Amino acid sequence: MSKRKALGSGLEALLSSKPEKKDSSKDSISSSSKTIQKIPIDKISRNINQPRKLFFDEPLESMAASIKALGQKTPILVRKTENGYELIAGERRWRAMQSIQEENIEAIVMEATDKESALIAIVENVQREQLNVIEEAEALQKLNVEFEMTHDDISKYTGRSRPHVSNILRLNDLTDFIKSKLAEGVIEMGHARAILTLGSHEQDIIIKQAINKKLSVRAVENLVKNHGKKSNKKIETTKNQDTVALERKLSEIIGADLRIYHSKTGKGKIEIKYKTLNELEGIVSKIKS
Repeated sequence: MSKRKALGSGLEALLSSKPEKKDSSKDSISSSSKTIQKIPIDKISRNINQPRKLFFDEPLESMAASIKALGQKTPILVRKTENGYELIAGERRWRAMQSIQEENIEAIVMEATDKESALIAIVENVQREQLNVIEEAEALQKLNVEFEMTHDDISKYTGRSRPHVSNILRLNDLTDFIKSKLAEGVIEMGHARAILTLGSHEQDIIIKQAINKKLSVRAVENLVKNHGKKSNKKIETTKNQDTVALERKLSEIIGADLRIYHSKTGKGKIEIKYKTLNELEGIVSKIKS
C-alpha cells in the first residue's frame, strides 16, 4: 500500500495547526490556533472551487453509515461568508451527514482567500486520488488561469511533479467529447495524449474509431502518424513519434504547452503557449537558465 504524499509546502503552512483529538463531552475543542465547532449543516454552502464533479452513491452511503455508527471522526474545513459558511474541504462528509439528517457538523472555521480555498480543495482531492484525470486537469487549469499560477507554483502547492502538472494541463486541449470518454474510463490516458497534436475535428474522428474498434494506444499512435495529410496546410499537422517525444521533453523542461511544426522541406516552427504574463515570465526564466 503506497504512502500518501505530503502536502505541498504552501498548504502545509496553511494547515500547520492540527486539531487535537476530539473529546466527545465538549461541543468545541481548542487546538494550538484552531477550534472545532459545531455548525448547522443548512448554513453551509458548496465550494464553488470544488474540483470534484462526480460523487457516487455507494461510497457516500458507506460513509454515512460509518458516521451514524461511530460519529464524525474528522472535521470539515469552512470559511465564513455573508450568509453563513462555505465549504473548503470535506464535501463527502457534509453530503453524508445530510443524508442521515444530522443537524450539525463539526468544522474548523478558517480565514482563507478564494485562492487559498481553491488550493486546499484541489490538494485534498488530488492527494486522496479522488479526482478523475479530467477533473484534475480542469482544477489545475483554474489555478493556472484564474489565479495566475505558473506550472512550478502548481507543482509546489499540490505536491505533484512539474512534468506531471504540464502533462495534465495539456488535456484541457482535448475536445469535450474526448474529455468525457477519458473521465468515464472508455479510453486511456495514452489514447488522449496520442491525439493532442491534432485539431479538434481530427481528434474526434480518431478517438471514435478507437472506441468503435477497441484500438490499443499503439494503434491510435499509428493512426495519428498516418493520418491523412491536409493539402490546405503548409506545415503538416501529423507528426512522427520522435517529434512528439521532443515536444513532450521540451514542454516538461520549460513547464508550458509547446508544439513543434515541421515541414517536409526541413523548415518549421516552435509554438509556446501561455495564458498569463506570470506564466510567460516563468517560461523566459526557464529558457535563460
